[in-house]
Amino acid sequence: MKYTKFVLIASALLALTALPASAGDEHVIVPMDGKVVTESHHGKGTINSVDVKAGKINLSHEQIPSLHWAAMTMDFEVQDKALLNKLKKGQKVSFSLIEVSKGKYVINAITVVK
Repeated sequence: MKYTKFVLIASALLALTALPASAGDEHVIVPMDGKVVTESHHGKGTINSVDVKAGKINLSHEQIPSLHWAAMTMDFEVQDKALLNKLKKGQKVSFSLIEVSKGKYVINAITVVK
């Protein structure tokens, strides 16, 4: 019996040490197309322009370490155009990105910060 408990505890500890360092930051997201996304990346930035009709936003964002991206200004598509309805130029935002295809990231969540 003691051996069985030891094996169970040792197995649990090994499983925990095998997790990546960022495991607590990962989320499982299932977009509408059914593809499973296992990681999201988070950033902060300032809105330069919003195009609700096209579903795009231009942001000057801070560094995004999880993607090894330097601070820059770029256009992003959004997963849902409704995310853009109340956003305006000059607002500071916090946002999450998911990779929808090799190297293509879209914003799946965005919030105005003060």
